[in-house]
Amino acid sequence: MVTFTGETDTQLMGDAFPVLLKGAEAMANAKPKDYDLAVLAGSLNVMYANAFLQGPAELLPPDKTEEKYAQLDRAKNLYLRGRDRILNAFDLRFKGFKEAALSGDFETFKPYMDKLKKKDVEGLFWLCSGWLAAFSLNPLDYTITPTVYTAVQLMRQAAELEPDYNAGGIWDVLTAIYAAAPGNFGGDPEQALYAQQQALRASEGKTIGPYLTAVTAFCIPNNDSKGFDENIEKALAIDPDANENTRLQTIISRRKALYLKEHKDDYIIDWGEE
Repeated sequence: MVTFTGETDTQLMGDAFPVLLKGAEAMANAKPKDYDLAVLAGSLNVMYANAFLQGPAELLPPDKTEEKYAQLDRAKNLYLRGRDRILNAFDLRFKGFKEAALSGDFETFKPYMDKLKKKDVEGLFWLCSGWLAAFSLNPLDYTITPTVYTAVQLMRQAAELEPDYNAGGIWDVLTAIYAAAPGNFGGDPEQALYAQQQALRASEGKTIGPYLTAVTAFCIPNNDSKGFDENIEKALAIDPDANENTRLQTIISRRKALYLKEHKDDYIIDWGEE
């Protein structure tokens, strides 16, 4: 995968990724009982939606609102497509998993939690990342909202099974959802701060994600100008070439960091000196 994750030309990857995605889906469709292929195809849907649809859409100027929301709608649909592929894979291993997960009743789903093992963490990570990302793009979607609590609990289970998976990626997702979601959907400000600490610990401060999440999850909602500046500078200090496994994602994320820095006044109110 380093051929893709280590790429420096984001446009090249944006052009090539759909071919990679559709190839993976073709293989998964040819072997519908292959769990690993289903997770691969599902994860690529989530990656593409995040890196090449949602990410760029959020940086579009106000005069491109129609294009922005069209892109975000596409991203949401791909997040859900990735989620459903991986749910189907789990359903083959644990009969009734998908129906229970989407029932909106966590008590109905709860017995499946004990069946999950460390080998399931990769699938859980991409399953819940797509699920929760789709929710974040449209919290009022009645087909997603009742199921969000289950998605949060599954991501928490993944964190318990393998806390340092993806250099703290699980904790980074949990930080965002704990900070933004209402309590009855799994939100918890204290857990958000704990998850942020764990993300920084697991990443050793070497990945850009936790710093950008701190900006959007804590600094902007709290109008924390100092924290905003500090986390943006820490994000921009990450050298894309320091880790070829995260190079592409770092380059993409740096664009968001630069955008936030240049548009700080759109997010942070300067009340002046007292």
